[in-house]
Amino acid sequence: MSALVETYRGGVTIQECDAFGHLNIAYYVERFADAAHELLQRTAPGGRWRTRSIATRYLTELRAGDPIAIASGVIALDAASLTLGHVASNGIGGEPTTLAEQVLTLDAPDGEVWAETRARLEPMLAPWAHERFAPVSLPAGEGSLQTGLNRVKPWEADASGSLSLFGFIERFSTANLVNMNAAGLTSTYMRAEKRGFATFETRLELLSERPEIGDTIAIQSGILELGNSSVKILHTMRLQRGRRVARFYQGGVHFDLEARRSAPLPQALREKAREQLIRA
Repeated sequence: MSALVETYRGGVTIQECDAFGHLNIAYYVERFADAAHELLQRTAPGGRWRTRSIATRYLTELRAGDPIAIASGVIALDAASLTLGHVASNGIGGEPTTLAEQVLTLDAPDGEVWAETRARLEPMLAPWAHERFAPVSLPAGEGSLQTGLNRVKPWEADASGSLSLFGFIERFSTANLVNMNAAGLTSTYMRAEKRGFATFETRLELLSERPEIGDTIAIQSGILELGNSSVKILHTMRLQRGRRVARFYQGGVHFDLEARRSAPLPQALREKAREQLIRA
């Protein structure tokens, strides 16, 4: 088996950080997309790959000025797809800050081409020393709160002209600001109480063809579960004409911006948030 190899090296700039002072989740996934491209250009050059899902676990914060290094490898192969594992650290050789598993398929796959590609990749399988992402059970329904309505811009598209992974996550991240504001985590409350929101896990699932430049897309959000300090959320993206294109699971915590750790949800906020629970 092969070891994970370095696929990205860079750092966090202040304009990539959100209102809570840490790297916005869209910029994590943008870097994992870069890492995947780099790895696949080395191991399976010439193929056009399409992401089907990416699960990300945020272990510790990355903030402005922090370096980032990513090591990646092919950690699983099945009959039609491959899974890449990514480990981000705060600097070269540091402890992991973020873990991701990304499932990809060949665009317009041909059985013979995939068989050849799989045979080439099998000797390159890398060991994965981290806990795998367990399946998350999501309801068939979706949230009732509209949290996004806008158009895909040219700068948000990837090389294929479709909405990039960054474009998906950036919209869902913004949708959650609207979602949590409606649940009581308003900007006035956050500034007065020095509270915010910190994400600890996300799951992006792409369901059909991606939105293209000029498409109008809408997002509906709702709350799946409330814990002592945690909130689990489901966002659904549709094209304006109704076709569902993506779902995004997001787990996060009510966050003390001074202590930089989770804080219990106040009862008033908890009662308000219950109004947005998605019924099974």
